[in-house]
Amino acid sequence: MLLTVDTTDAVPVYAQIVEQIKRAVAAGVLRPGDPLPSLRETALKLRINPLTVGRAYRQLEQEGLIETRHGLGSFVKDGAGVPAGEFRRETIARGIDRVLVDALHLGVSFDDVRALLEERITAAPGSAEGDEVEEHGNG
Repeated sequence: MLLTVDTTDAVPVYAQIVEQIKRAVAAGVLRPGDPLPSLRETALKLRINPLTVGRAYRQLEQEGLIETRHGLGSFVKDGAGVPAGEFRRETIARGIDRVLVDALHLGVSFDDVRALLEERITAAPGSAEGDEVEEHGNG
């Protein structure tokens, strides 16, 4: 599993790590019993403080996703997992929340955000209308 962080992102680094591990578990990339990289190894690869990785792992442990075995490391907990549907919904909800905050800061009304979202859904690849919008241009 490859973790990456963006230190310029508004999302704290530890939260980025938590999110990526949750995604890996939800996607089946990490399975119950799988070891996580050590705190030191992760910190060295990401060039961050080991305490930051420790904070992420503690949060995952508190949420019941991983367990730490003294002297052995951290592992995905048996029976752990974020239900895929719930995880997808939470992930999209957080993205929408960020859009709403941006709209508020930029002075864009929620009605305008709703209209833009509908416009983007219509134009999205895979929507029946999306193919039509692409054929006719910006129209």
